[in-house]
Amino acid sequence: MSVATVVPDDLRWVWTCTRVCHPDADPSASAPGMAPMWARWLQTRQWHAHLRLPAGALEGGEALDLRRLNTAQLAALTHQQAYVGHTQIQAQPEGDLCTWLRRADYQPPASWPETAWLMFDAPDRLLRIGVHAEDTEVWQRLPDSVGRFRCLAGLDAQGEDDGRRVLVAGAYAMRVRLRQIAWPRGMRVGFTLAEAMMHQPDQALSWLDQELSFGRCEQGRWTVEHSTLPAHEGRTLRCQMVRDADDPGHAWLEIEGVAERWRVLEWSDA
Repeated sequence: MSVATVVPDDLRWVWTCTRVCHPDADPSASAPGMAPMWARWLQTRQWHAHLRLPAGALEGGEALDLRRLNTAQLAALTHQQAYVGHTQIQAQPEGDLCTWLRRADYQPPASWPETAWLMFDAPDRLLRIGVHAEDTEVWQRLPDSVGRFRCLAGLDAQGEDDGRRVLVAGAYAMRVRLRQIAWPRGMRVGFTLAEAMMHQPDQALSWLDQELSFGRCEQGRWTVEHSTLPAHEGRTLRCQMVRDADDPGHAWLEIEGVAERWRVLEWSDA
């Protein structure tokens, strides 16, 4: 077994989940499976960002600030899944075993890592067979998610990594911002966000205030398709990303006229 520090080129894309199959179903069969979610997985050579929005998180949604949402709308947001981090591939005789090591997660820490077998059943379609979950997911490439791959890290006033990330694959981009408060010490491992909020409802808005936004980014405009923060959905923002010619380890990211210097973690235009 070998552990890859970069993922193979045929995984570097944006992927969308088209079907979720039960354990006793044939994932390659023509019969339709369930797709009870909107999901995107953006993958670069080392970094990933995932956003999954179950149907319940989308129903009755409004593009409003968290403080203007009603109790039912806030409760629906707790079912979202969003995370960003490093991707690890283990090549084994049976196939590729992929682990998504989460650096930041919308949900509280899970009882086990996100690990799945990845198997292509077409050049642009793969099966994601969960190790700790029984379902098999079918993921399809978005065709215009190739040509450039970037990952930038946000910096605080002291020039240190503040946890923000911007990932780009072709015509798509994801932006990540961490919540401002940490999970309470001693919280039981495996709690869901909904369970955590039931125990400490006074922290609800602070725990929901973490961003992972996905959308198209081309010709200097970034249009947000979906976000963990409803107020961002549907917004079109002016966006420019330029690598620092004097210091290639950094780049300038300008959104809506606000320019900041970010650290380059990955930058490829091929």
